[in-house]
Amino acid sequence: MNQPLKAGTYQDSAPEHMERTLLVLKGLDGRDGFVFCLAYIEGKRVQPREFLDLLRDHVERLGRGFGVDANPQHRFEQFLRALNEQIAQKVKSGFFEIPIEDVNALIGIACDGQMFLSGTGDLTALFLHRKPSNQYQVYNLFRSIQTEQSLPTWEKIFAVVLDGDLHPGDAFCVANRELQRFIAQDELNTVLATLPPTGAVEKIRQYFPYSSNLALVTLQMPLLSAIETPAAQPLTGVSVEHLEDTRAETERLLEDQRPRLSQLLLSLIKRKPGTSGEQNSLRRRLSAVVLSSLRVVGRMLWGIVSWFRRLSGKMIRKESRSHAVADTKQRADEWIRSILGRFNGLPKTSRYLVVAAVGVVALLAVSVTAVQHNRTVSQDEESYQAQVAAIRDKKDQGDAAIIYHDENRARSLYTEALSLIDALATDTAERTQNATQLRASIATAFDQLRHVVNFPDPPIIADLSSVSPTLTGRALVRVNSFLAVFGSDKALYRIDTTTKSATKVETTDGEVGVAMQASVDDDVAYFLDDRPGVSKFDATNMSLQITGVAPGDNMRWTDLVTYNGKLYVLSPGGGGTDSQIIKFNPTSSGFDGGTNWIRAKSTDLSDAVSLAIDATIFVLKQDGKIVRFVSGSEVGWDAQAVDPAVTQASEIKTDTESKFVYVLEPATQRLIVYNKDSGAFVVQYRSDAWSGLRDFLVDEQTKTVYLLAGAKVYSIQASHL
Repeated sequence: MNQPLKAGTYQDSAPEHMERTLLVLKGLDGRDGFVFCLAYIEGKRVQPREFLDLLRDHVERLGRGFGVDANPQHRFEQFLRALNEQIAQKVKSGFFEIPIEDVNALIGIACDGQMFLSGTGDLTALFLHRKPSNQYQVYNLFRSIQTEQSLPTWEKIFAVVLDGDLHPGDAFCVANRELQRFIAQDELNTVLATLPPTGAVEKIRQYFPYSSNLALVTLQMPLLSAIETPAAQPLTGVSVEHLEDTRAETERLLEDQRPRLSQLLLSLIKRKPGTSGEQNSLRRRLSAVVLSSLRVVGRMLWGIVSWFRRLSGKMIRKESRSHAVADTKQRADEWIRSILGRFNGLPKTSRYLVVAAVGVVALLAVSVTAVQHNRTVSQDEESYQAQVAAIRDKKDQGDAAIIYHDENRARSLYTEALSLIDALATDTAERTQNATQLRASIATAFDQLRHVVNFPDPPIIADLSSVSPTLTGRALVRVNSFLAVFGSDKALYRIDTTTKSATKVETTDGEVGVAMQASVDDDVAYFLDDRPGVSKFDATNMSLQITGVAPGDNMRWTDLVTYNGKLYVLSPGGGGTDSQIIKFNPTSSGFDGGTNWIRAKSTDLSDAVSLAIDATIFVLKQDGKIVRFVSGSEVGWDAQAVDPAVTQASEIKTDTESKFVYVLEPATQRLIVYNKDSGAFVVQYRSDAWSGLRDFLVDEQTKTVYLLAGAKVYSIQASHL
């Protein structure tokens, strides 16, 4: 039987670290198992003891009152439900005020060969599963928690429950530090898998500097010990040698079970006569029936061949074809009557024997067909299961590669797994469903690899179709402290995020067109409309009116941005004009005639679609390439590649306060985030619900992203902030 589950802990004893870190490991009363908790509060401006003490109290009570007959899964889920409710009440009452993003915690229970986990934030949680081949598969379980719960809230901080089995040789480690930064992955795996938990935590501690605020818990399901495992005794009756000695006898016995009509008949014919006359009579009758049947079958075959030869010759000649058909029908009738006559002329016993023989032959034919079919089905199922196992193995290898930060290998393995899934048979509903589930699991893995945050059901804060069924949004702005949408009917609509409604703004209307792009300067929202030209909404006097800024003949404008009171318009060129950014300076009556701002460039901007300004200017091309300009000259700025590649980008935004650059691609229903300083790809947000994406706004103060798609305005929480 298995040895008891073992556990070990370590926590740095420095007072400043103890104040912000909680580590609990408690045995379950009456059961072989543990409940454990590791929590760490990052922010230094908050007092976390009330929150940590609440966690400690609940975890210790779970260990004390677990019960001998308790179901681990149900008991853990009840515990989490009560804990979530208690935390939500404390937050609402102001008992403690901690930003949710500063909380990193993992709570788990290991009992009866099972483990259940839940957590929030970002910790290291490594699970080493020992395969039958004695190799270890490594999983980062906290990534699964983050994938399932990308945006935790105080309403239900522990929302995700992971469960799995513990097998002999498995090891688990949760820590508040990224262990792989200090210990090579192979060496870390060796320490966790080979040393007992108490020795493992002491060994890991040696890799960290003094007073490093390290806290960790390790669990290990030991292998069967040599003492507990009795020595294997050879059993003669089941040994390989005995099997070889009896192979011939086994084959003979199996051969005897196969039905063979010819051997049965020959054994009856050759059977020695007994003393009974009835036995001799039965043997003679059976011999006569067999010989007669063989003669009849031979004559039938010869007759069929002769008849077919004659019929073919007659059917070739047109003049004898009709006569051949009639003659064939007549001969068929005569042949059937002759067969029936011969059959009826046999003695009653002979007729019964013939019918029985025909039935046995038919039964044997059906049996052979069924056996062959079952064998084919069995071979097909074995091949199918081998393919499924290969797919899962590829995915497991890809998951391990991600843990080792080898994204190129992980991408290659996932692609191979998808190819194997495409080759899977889908001839049954079960196999079709299985292929769908496998493909979904690979898609989820790809999302993790591609840093995709999916929003299956993003919140809707306004729907313009409630005002008019045909109304859609064209541009999204925040002006005079309220959120607004320029509609396809040339009107402006205020968005109330509290009531989740859209209300038309009463304005003094000018001869404006339908908005295409918009930018806000203080209390004025300038927008490029389809007249074409630049119009504006003045929030002070609630007026819509056109300006004197408009493209010249053969000019095409795609975007505009206001910055320091000036207006910048992107003109990709065409019709004999070169691509350019035109700067319009303010005057007492509006803006001047505009001047070309770009002085030196090497990149073709004929497919430029949008621009953003933060003292420098970023220009977005349709293929996703971003070109940066400083003081009118192009400078180097390379955005990291995104998977899948950008092909139909539509808008770029940033500002002087932001550390990020945002790119919108409506075709793939995603918003891509880059680091402004390095161009590194950070994350991509997407949702199938964002059909017809037009515009977006990012409020980095509240960590909220607003997206305009068709007639709807959505809001999501930005996890990268």
